[in-house]
Amino acid sequence: MATQPMDNPSRPENELFSPRMKPNTPGKVNYGRTFLIGLAFLSSQTAWAYYNFMMPIVLREFLQDAQFYWLGTDTFVGLIMILDNVVAILMLPYFGVLSDHTKSKHGRRMPYIMIGCTFGAIAFSIIPQVKVLGLLFAVITFFNLSMAFYRSCSISLMPDLTDPKVRSTGNAIIQIMGGLSFILGMLGPIIMELFYDTSIPEGRTAARTGGFYYISIIMLIALVILYTTIKETPTGTKFLQVSNNNMSVDPTTLEFLGEIEDKKVTQHKKMDYLKLLFKSKDKSIIFLLMAIFASAFGFNAIETYYSSYATVFLGWSDAMASTALIMAPVSLFVFAVPAGKISDRLGRKRSFMIGLVGLSVCVEILHYTQSFEESAFIVSMIVIFCLGLFYALISVNAIVMVWQMAPDGQIGTYSGAYYLFTQTAAILSPVVMGLEFDLYIALYPENIAIFGEGYQYRMLFFFVLIWQIFAIILMFGVKKESESKKLDKEKIQEMQEKYAD
Repeated sequence: MATQPMDNPSRPENELFSPRMKPNTPGKVNYGRTFLIGLAFLSSQTAWAYYNFMMPIVLREFLQDAQFYWLGTDTFVGLIMILDNVVAILMLPYFGVLSDHTKSKHGRRMPYIMIGCTFGAIAFSIIPQVKVLGLLFAVITFFNLSMAFYRSCSISLMPDLTDPKVRSTGNAIIQIMGGLSFILGMLGPIIMELFYDTSIPEGRTAARTGGFYYISIIMLIALVILYTTIKETPTGTKFLQVSNNNMSVDPTTLEFLGEIEDKKVTQHKKMDYLKLLFKSKDKSIIFLLMAIFASAFGFNAIETYYSSYATVFLGWSDAMASTALIMAPVSLFVFAVPAGKISDRLGRKRSFMIGLVGLSVCVEILHYTQSFEESAFIVSMIVIFCLGLFYALISVNAIVMVWQMAPDGQIGTYSGAYYLFTQTAAILSPVVMGLEFDLYIALYPENIAIFGEGYQYRMLFFFVLIWQIFAIILMFGVKKESESKKLDKEKIQEMQEKYAD
């Protein structure tokens, strides 16, 4: 809850705090403005798409060249790849609150976006130039901190500048920009292969370096367009100051309403609610959260290590591996809305289960990719496209089922529990998978000698399969109603935009 504004400097006579863009038409989405706002999200997500694909490959080769033996190569790769999730848990809420309290002539969010995106792009372009392990780790850490500096602000910019009645449509546009971001990131290796001969080491290195530059340029272009077209209402007179109170801006008129004093909710009360969740007699929510954790735990391993499997074991080029992987976001992009309609007809729990079963079948087929010989690439593209379809059934239903089970007044707490389970899965999965790869190499070196380098990566699909099966088993413990008797479509959309990551 909040009190009335403490002051209102946005009087007509004070032009400094007047809106610098036309107000929104009540009840209507400004599509052009919303797409431009989405450039903030696009700048970060494009970088993460390329980073998550390329860095496991680069790190593996870097560690091998450096004769890095004191810790398993894949384990170390997993530790580096979870850094962004660790930083996200620690820093995103902090910077989100900080921006709410920001006084700036550029508005509440833009200073963070300008600083974070600029330094993130610079750090990203430096990564392929670093040849010393300690320095590489420092640059990667700086990149992760820079991205965390503005991620919350890039997400918050849309609801700041959109009429609350149409934020669901605005959020859909932002999600479209997110899908475009992944495609742009995955196009990096494909485009670079047009300019460099990746069949030789020098050409491969040049192509990967060019890919980092390509992403950095996209980030900076997105920032320039965003800065020149989206003008937040000023909330202060300097570049960046932090107040003890929230800065309030009307999302429809875009007028600055002044400072608003918050009545903060104590942390122990939030934790009490979380304890009640786990102490509830009905354990359906616990089984559901564990099932979501299990599925995410398996799927995150694919995001981290599939590029290594494709390039090291199958011998594909970076561009081929990227082309195969791009099928998943394309299918997810196409099938997201139909997946929601299927869930409305069949029910969320059943649709979620179908997604888990379908995902399991897809990863089992991918386990035998090499057996298809000359058709392996085409088969992989088809299977990964299908994998995206089934993953859509999982992703569109998971958090909505959690919301449905939440008692009145506790949706925020249940949403927090959902993100706690999914982020924990994202942190643990790459490290555990990396440890298993290194243990396999240590225990079965003869298999590596017989079947070739990278043979350990075939374990990836068995790992994912086991965790999806575990998720299916856990779902049988979900007895509580998870369908939309209490939450209509409008309420679900409201929750999605309020609690979306």
